[in-house]
Amino acid sequence: MADNLDKVLMYIVDHQLMQSDSRESQIEATASRDVEAEIEGVAQDRQADAERLAPYFAEGLRQAMANGGKLIVKDTDPRDNNIADAFARFLVTPNLATSESHEIGEGHYQYTFNVDLAKLSEIARQAGVTLQGA
Repeated sequence: MADNLDKVLMYIVDHQLMQSDSRESQIEATASRDVEAEIEGVAQDRQADAERLAPYFAEGLRQAMANGGKLIVKDTDPRDNNIADAFARFLVTPNLATSESHEIGEGHYQYTFNVDLAKLSEIARQAGVTLQGA
């Protein structure tokens, strides 16, 4: 994953999501749980998800940046569904975007994401990336 947006994604996974997961696991820790192993397992899962969804994250983010942070996708299209998955996991969860959905057919939805470009630009800066040039 050499793309600058891949660097931003991995920074979000490592510094936004994993710190939160680690805190939650430590708060919920009991004597019978191996918290370190649990945190490592979550980290590996998140890394694998990020690698799988990275192309969709980058594609969706480029579209959103070109539209002032707004992106609309439908889960009826496999590409759009993967973009929605990436945005929900890596932007909505750490509060870097909001999302709304509405049903467009039996069991299918349209998702509207609004990316907080100011927050995301700061995260990108911390990752050593200029978001506008990515």
